[in-house]
Amino acid sequence: MSRKNRKRIQSAFDLQLTSMMDVLVIILVFLLKSYAASTNAFNTVSGIQLPISASPEVPPDSLQVIVTPEGITFENERIIEFVQTEAAVGSKDATYTFRRSDLDEGGRRVVGLFDALTKAREKSEFLRAKSKARDKEGKPLPFDGVLAIQADKRINYDTIRRIMYTAATAGYKMFRFLAVKRDM
Repeated sequence: MSRKNRKRIQSAFDLQLTSMMDVLVIILVFLLKSYAASTNAFNTVSGIQLPISASPEVPPDSLQVIVTPEGITFENERIIEFVQTEAAVGSKDATYTFRRSDLDEGGRRVVGLFDALTKAREKSEFLRAKSKARDKEGKPLPFDGVLAIQADKRINYDTIRRIMYTAATAGYKMFRFLAVKRDM
């Protein structure tokens, strides 16, 4: 009698290959739909202390300015080197400032950064004019003017304000400040 029961049990537990394939396909489709691929390649420099954010948003791809206590980098090229103030020499909390030759318009605009941003905007506009992508009227797509800013949290507001003013005069309308995502 036990042999008959064993045969019934074994035949009842045969796996249906078709059902397993259906489950695997559903899982595969779910994973592909929920996978988020990002082409953003935001680089950072060593020693920078970014602010912490709880925002789940991933910033779109854009040009990038990195502001450290030592200088300003635009698209992986050092544009401005800051000068250490005399009062901070040998101090643990050193402060840095712009050279007089780095600023114009009454100290509001950073000359080297303005030149680099203008050159990047003109290049983008040239490439958009050559592109086949057009708007409804058949004109080239307009320059979006988005700039990502990575600023060390030790940088004072006056420096950030000068950078934003410089970018605005160069034709950049939207700023995205990058921060480190807080792990929850």
